[in-house]
Formats: sequence, structure tokens, C-alpha cells
Amino acid sequence: MNRALSTLLTFCLCLGLAVNAQAQVRILDRIVAVVNDGAIMESELQSRVAAIVGQFEADNRPLPPAQVLREQVLDRMIIERIQLQLAERGGIRVDDGSLNQALTGIARQNNMTLEQFASMVRGDGYSWAEFREQVRDDMVISRLQQRSVSSRVRITDREVDRFLNSDLGRRMFAADFHLGHILVQVPSGASPEQLEQARNKANGIVQRLRGGADFAETAVEQSDGPQALEGGDLGWRPAAQWPTLFAETAIDMQAGEISEPLRSGAGYHILKMIERRGGGGEHVVTQYRVRHVLIQSDALTTQDQARTEAQRLHQQVVNGSVSLADAAREHSDDPGSRNQGGELGWVTPGQMVPEFEQMMESTPVGQVSPVFQTQFGYHFLLVEEQREADMSDEFRQMRARQALQKQRFDEELQTWLQEKRAEAYVDIRLDQ
Repeated sequence: MNRALSTLLTFCLCLGLAVNAQAQVRILDRIVAVVNDGAIMESELQSRVAAIVGQFEADNRPLPPAQVLREQVLDRMIIERIQLQLAERGGIRVDDGSLNQALTGIARQNNMTLEQFASMVRGDGYSWAEFREQVRDDMVISRLQQRSVSSRVRITDREVDRFLNSDLGRRMFAADFHLGHILVQVPSGASPEQLEQARNKANGIVQRLRGGADFAETAVEQSDGPQALEGGDLGWRPAAQWPTLFAETAIDMQAGEISEPLRSGAGYHILKMIERRGGGGEHVVTQYRVRHVLIQSDALTTQDQARTEAQRLHQQVVNGSVSLADAAREHSDDPGSRNQGGELGWVTPGQMVPEFEQMMESTPVGQVSPVFQTQFGYHFLLVEEQREADMSDEFRQMRARQALQKQRFDEELQTWLQEKRAEAYVDIRLDQ
């Protein structure tokens, strides 16, 4: 009996130690949200919140209540995680070469080398490895959005002409806006009671703002928009490139003015005209005559194989063993330029995807660029000539088409994000 009692006590002691050990593990880290078949951990949330707090302190902005900040950050992380999961299933990746090119571009915008920029990031208390992966995730999400949303946007020639000939179109080409934004979100299929509740909330926010409440602080605490943690600051944009709902309202607003709530499928929007200026007066634009080679992945070719093939062809062109034109005719996967030896003609900024334009603008005339990645595959290009061209009717049409596409893209993006959020399984455990 004594031996049995001793065994039982030993078992209970071990069980107690095991329970305590498990409790300690839960304290160290726990799940704060389940997103489909993945999870967001407390440590991830804390790291992101700490980074946001650092940004607020660096900008001398007052912090919102801790719980509000945690909820805002977690909601942003959930949307990011859903998109990264979709990108993974769609085979969208960003290789180290493309990532380094993007980081080099960020460093160049800050007048630094990549090494200097990395040192600055570390000096601000951030992990360079984590910063790199965050930039990679942002690039993956951008490519997913371009692939998923751009196909939903169609602009006809008739729409372009009608826009250019309208009074609104002419006025939009004469102004740039810097807008602040607050969104009171409405779920899809909302009941009349939910709509009324959201409308009352939006009207109350407008009254507080017009009564002197700080717009940025209110946005952080109240907005459901993607820039809430930035105080709702949407930055500068030509008037013609804002979503139609925003542009038609903002065109007559003065600096400092707060709009009435604007209803869209996403909810109620509140705008602040932070600043406006005359714009769009340029009559000269830099154009580039470009050739390129594109290698794509497909059912038989992986991304790694496509990148290796692009690098092989690039090396041959750089060594002079084959011309870029011949490489394009033999190997390029761009059906529009392959038979012309990769010739794209004169390219005006705004015609190509951002990664292509960035490489085009940074490559000296007569030189072959490094291999780089876009949503279409792996490219390298040659800038044959560069010129300054007068702004023509054709260019104005292109600018109008871009503006309409930008408007529609932003509108469709918000709808698409709402759809994907509604389709996903999300279990928030923030308060458990």
C-alpha cells in the first residue's frame, strides 16, 4: 500500500509539473487568430504592434488606446494572411533577386546604398531579416491583387473619350489632391438596422471632426479603412486617379474641409481635403525605346527553371554571343514583341507595370538591365534610345485610360478584399 501511495504521489507530482509546463508555454505564446488553415500568434501580433508604436512615436503622434491598436493591427494581419494564403495556392512567389532589386530601389529613394539602408533599419531597432520578409510579403500581395483584380477592370475607348470631353474630366486633369479617409465598414448583405447604425456612426464622426476633433487620431480609433493606422492619410494623387466617388466629391472641396458620409458597397466614407494643388500641366514627357525578353513559367516550367533560363540568355546577350533581338525571337514568351525581336517601341511612363518601369528608367541607354521579375515572369531589357516628347492627344488618352483604370481598380480591390474576407474562416481569440 505504501508503495502504491508513493507511486500515486509521484504520478500526481509529474502531472502537476506537466500542467505547469504547459501553462508556461501558453503564457509565452498563444494563438490570437485562426485564419483558414493557419494561425496568427501573440508574439507576431506583439512584434507588429511594437513596430506601429515605434512609427507613432517617431512621428510624434498620440497613441490610440492599446486595445483599439491591437484590434486594428490584428485585422490588418488577418487580411494580409488571407492574401498570402491565396498567393501561395496560386504559385505567386518573389525570389531573392527581385526582392533585392526592390530593396535597392527603396534605398535609392532614400539616397542610400542597400548596405546603408540596412544599417539604418537595424539602427532603428528592427530586424533586417524580418524587414526583408515583410517587403517580400508586400510584393507577393501586390502581384496577387494585380492578377486577381485587374481582370475585373475593363475600360472602353468610348468611356475614355466621354471622360476627356466631360467638364469633370477636364477639371480633374488640372488638380492634385491630398486626402484623408475614414471608413465605417458595412458587411455584405447588411440588414437595414446595420445600415442605419453605420450611417449614424459616420454622421457622428463627421460632427466631431467639424467640431475640432483631430482627423488622424479619429481615423486610428474609428476607421475600418486600410490606412487607419496611418491616420487615414491616402497621400497625393492626381484628381483623375481617385475613385470616382471620391473624385466627384473632392473636386469642389477646399483644404481642411470634411465631406458628408459617402455611401459605397464597402460602407460609409468620410474624406478630408488635407491639401490641393494645381497639377497636370506638364506638356513634356520622357519616353524610352525598349526591347525585352520575357521568360514565363507554365505547367511544364517551374519559376526556378524560368529564372535560370532568363539568366542563361541574359549572360549570352551580355557576353555578346547573341543579340537581345535574336534572343527574343528565339526564346521570348511575349507574343506581342517576340516577332519584332522584343521591340516595344516608344514606351511612356504609365504604360508598363511598376517593376518594368523602374528597371527601364534606371537602366542607362545602350546597356542591358539585370534579370528582374514582374507578375508576367522574368525579363531583361535594353533601352535603345530616350527622348523628351510633347504631350499629345494620344498621351492624354493614355493618361485618361490610366486614371479610369486606377479608379476602377481601387473600387474593385475593396470589393474583392471584402469577398475574400467573407469567404475565409476566421476565428479571433484576442480576448481569450
